[in-house]
Amino acid sequence: MTLTSPAPADTSPNAMAPDTAQPYAIRLPAVDGAPAVDVRVATPQGERPAGGWPVLVLLEGEAFFDTAAQVSGRLLRRSAKTRVDAMMTAGVSLSGVADRVAAYAFTPGPQGQAPEPRGAALLARLSSEVLPQLAALGADPAQAVLMGHSMSGLFVLEARAAGAPFARYAAISPSIWWNPAVVAAQPESANLLVAVGAREEMEGLPPAHLARRMVSNARDLEARGASLRVLEDEDHGSTPYAALPAVLRFAAPYRG
Repeated sequence: MTLTSPAPADTSPNAMAPDTAQPYAIRLPAVDGAPAVDVRVATPQGERPAGGWPVLVLLEGEAFFDTAAQVSGRLLRRSAKTRVDAMMTAGVSLSGVADRVAAYAFTPGPQGQAPEPRGAALLARLSSEVLPQLAALGADPAQAVLMGHSMSGLFVLEARAAGAPFARYAAISPSIWWNPAVVAAQPESANLLVAVGAREEMEGLPPAHLARRMVSNARDLEARGASLRVLEDEDHGSTPYAALPAVLRFAAPYRG
């Protein structure tokens, strides 16, 4: 990756961005209704903390891993200003999945769109296999953050309601319309970050889109203790990228 205006050289241990060109670090075959899982991992430069690195586990890693790892590395160059500390980044991708919606869904959906939801099986695989293997690679499971967008953002909320073994959760433009009951199922604690684009629920959108209440549902989560970011000028597709600095600060806040 070449930048047209590189930052001044920094010789500190945190200066270099993680290497994201490495092959998958974890590959799990499909089994017992759970999809095959591929995980790419970027580890910070420098000495690993005694308890391991905080780790940001990104669902839909094929879309978000490279960007998140690169942004994390760039912000780490000036941690005191960006307020982002060193962390491991793990991008989870599903392989050979014909119905990606069903893979993340815990319920069939409002019109039964996913008659065989597989989200619970995927969560079991993340909890019992992916997290332990990330720990073996140097992550601290006690500082693991799960991030998802849209249907995988709903998955994040379902996982939190189910008591999954993540320390914190970041739900970006979650598809709460698929299962509105997930809001009331959320524990009232401060370990949830929610981000949504202001343009996801605005005048002029088709009625069917407005009925999904993307911003309103996010505000309902805020009322239950979530930290909410409504991002001006962002829509459903741009929000996960615009939210990355906030997610990285949430995953590994700078401690000096």
